[in-house]
Amino acid sequence: MRVLHTVYPPSDQGNPFASLLIDALSEKTDSSYFSWRAAFLERWDVVHFQWPEKYFVAGNPLVSLAKRLRFRVWMRLLKWRRTAIVLTIHNLATHEDPGKAAAAELARLDRRVDRYVALNPAVDMVGLAAPVDVIPHGHYRSIIPNIERAPSSGRRILYFGFIRAYKNVPGLIRAFGASNLSGRGYDLRIVGKPHTPEIAADVQSSAEDATGQVTTLLKAVNDNDLYREITRSSVVVLPYADLYNSGALLMALSLDRPVIAPRTPATEYYQSQFGVDWVLLYDSPLDEGSLESAVANVKDAGERAALELGSLDWPVLAIDYLRTYQVATTHVGRRHRR
Repeated sequence: MRVLHTVYPPSDQGNPFASLLIDALSEKTDSSYFSWRAAFLERWDVVHFQWPEKYFVAGNPLVSLAKRLRFRVWMRLLKWRRTAIVLTIHNLATHEDPGKAAAAELARLDRRVDRYVALNPAVDMVGLAAPVDVIPHGHYRSIIPNIERAPSSGRRILYFGFIRAYKNVPGLIRAFGASNLSGRGYDLRIVGKPHTPEIAADVQSSAEDATGQVTTLLKAVNDNDLYREITRSSVVVLPYADLYNSGALLMALSLDRPVIAPRTPATEYYQSQFGVDWVLLYDSPLDEGSLESAVANVKDAGERAALELGSLDWPVLAIDYLRTYQVATTHVGRRHRR
């Protein structure tokens, strides 16, 4: 089975989700990273979409129009070739408004999907255009050097990852500054690249105004530097306004660091899977009281139950993905016979 994944080859600062999936599938499928040459000139049994917005959104309106037209031609070609389409739901809604034209393209793509993949059960499956298979997000332990999984030192609270408006990083800084955590020996570390200069300025000014000890590294960092930042922390905080899926949560757990996150159906699912020692929830909005309470409930490493992630091994998940692809190709065949 030939599968084209709509992701580009990984970089040292990119999300390793797709590369881990493709590597795990390589023994069972002929899986390939995306290129427009491969998309148009080669035949595929399945096209597996991840984060499809990039194919029809650009800063320039004319470039966006050209990208949408190219995408529509490709969709027609896939229909003519009877290629099955699988779409992974990484988010329940786009984080930034893509505009009416891009939203229309997303709706057009949804109507062509043969099978969805949800990364946890917190999805309204009734409202989707095709059946859904729940295949959880895999862990990252296989790519992390053993030397990086070390006990933390000190009392460091860490946020890491791309900094977008909905992730509420300035709110976390203000909550920390208003709390008594620095008086108890905690510091707050912010690591990640802001999405816009305005967000960068907001984060920096919030850090300067905070009464506690707050340090920032507002840029993308390579994998090894990220691992070191995480292992220097005692707990990771995800102050998002809402959370469905989070690679940051899985990365922190892969490095044996507990995570504080907002209470949502998805994070309640993660807590049920990994335990209350590892996923600690607060009721939004995040403020100094909820942050202090969550941090107070973080257990020392020796007191936490061991974290078993074997069910999230990528070779195990690859079996489920292969089953999804097989069902999708059967569905597209039936659709064209009708």
